[in-house]
Amino acid sequence: MHVLLSPHATAGHGGHSRLASAAHSALTGSVALATMLHLGWSEQVDPVGQTLSDYALHEGAATLFIACVGCAAAGSAALLAALLRSRLPVGAVAPAVLGVGCAGLSLCAVFRTDEAGSAQSLSGLVHRHAAGASLAALPAAGLLLARRLRGHRPTSARAPRIRQLSWASSGAALLFLGTHVSASRSPSNGAARVLGLAERVTLGLEIALLFAMADALRTGRNR
Repeated sequence: MHVLLSPHATAGHGGHSRLASAAHSALTGSVALATMLHLGWSEQVDPVGQTLSDYALHEGAATLFIACVGCAAAGSAALLAALLRSRLPVGAVAPAVLGVGCAGLSLCAVFRTDEAGSAQSLSGLVHRHAAGASLAALPAAGLLLARRLRGHRPTSARAPRIRQLSWASSGAALLFLGTHVSASRSPSNGAARVLGLAERVTLGLEIALLFAMADALRTGRNR
């Protein structure tokens, strides 16, 4: 049964829809900057064996890397704001977990990773733990959101894609974690040679998940 929206609800819908569109734009910017890094520094960074964070260790690429991760953090922050402003039945836990992912991305942009083989620094330690928290939190937020939206129209149609991408991201993140642990114990083994690829697959799936969540919020209406 259709219900009439109050003026306040209509304004709220426009607000969270615009925030979701802003998230979409910021995420698109992050993907564009990541593409520039891969094309511009292909000889300095091996995309199969080295992580995305290694771009920050090369002159000229550090600023682009910070901007790339910063755009992803801004996109997730706009998504979080849209989630909080909307009247969709998302509960309290999903926004909280998404906030952890957003904070992790922000810290990754601020704190630089350590160069391979160098002594561990405080900056590198914060970077690695923030990255791990973000990689774990984003799929969890997606699963929570999908569960809450599956019975709510019109967002119910978006829930399956969010759930699928969340599970795929979770699996990829676990694979990357295993690869990272193995590479840390023995830098010369096979895991170290595909560390960058495992990370990029995980990041690609999680960015796709954020896009799907933004699309769901642009579709959803207050009720």
